[in-house]
Amino acid sequence: MRVLVTNDDGIDAPGIRALADALAELGEVRVIAPARNQSAVGRGLSYGRMGPDRGNEGETGLGDGEDEPYTVTIPREAHELGDAVHGTPCDCAILGVGTFDPDVVVAGCNPGANLGAHVLPRSGTASAATEAACLGVPGVAVSMDVLGMDRSALSTADFERACAVAASVVERAVGSDTFDAVDYLNLNLPRPDRDLAGIALTRPTEEYDMHARLEDGQYRLHNPLWAGMSAGNVPDPEGTDRRALLDDRVSLSPLSLPYARTDDAVLDRLGEVFEGALDGL
Repeated sequence: MRVLVTNDDGIDAPGIRALADALAELGEVRVIAPARNQSAVGRGLSYGRMGPDRGNEGETGLGDGEDEPYTVTIPREAHELGDAVHGTPCDCAILGVGTFDPDVVVAGCNPGANLGAHVLPRSGTASAATEAACLGVPGVAVSMDVLGMDRSALSTADFERACAVAASVVERAVGSDTFDAVDYLNLNLPRPDRDLAGIALTRPTEEYDMHARLEDGQYRLHNPLWAGMSAGNVPDPEGTDRRALLDDRVSLSPLSLPYARTDDAVLDRLGEVFEGALDGL
């Protein structure tokens, strides 16, 4: 088995080392990860963006020069684990799929759970798995709850149990017809100091809320759902990812790519709505 490993916390994060070590038991592992933290960048790409970190300061970032049109260079550095790329998690997935031809792309292990239908699109970890699926390669996102823990004190050892579970899930998924039915998996593990109560197949919760206020001239954001989870109280029903994690179960959500083809009848009805939208322009 050929496994591409990436993350959104950067190649020096302890979670990716633990993941690469665990997956090495399954076959050949290649690590291509961001050189620095790229958390919460979602499906962002370096392509089309400007900035010195991507080696194209002052350029459009579209690679529309004469030598090789619409091609950009993404700087990389050799690292003991693999390649440190000055780009996003989705950059890394694309680069790995294009140069390594993996059987599966595994992203993580993220220090912090990635839960909920409205949260996953912003997660760099989940987005790397999604990007792989878009390119026709199975993806697995791996995250671990660390609420209440000191993130700066986390070591590779703290991620070892979570990554052992991830390796078992990857082995079973690739060795079965799992990816004939779904495109990617979102795996979330309880805190390392909690006993595991089992594994649950889940769906991403649709419960979502964020509070904003303007106070003393500053905008402040508050996440009531994370606050509730930290207190052991969430509105999520049984069968959802956040509920499973709160109950000390491993959450495994089988997912498919969004934006399915719209029904023809709906397209016909919308055609009537927008017919003539350009009249008089």
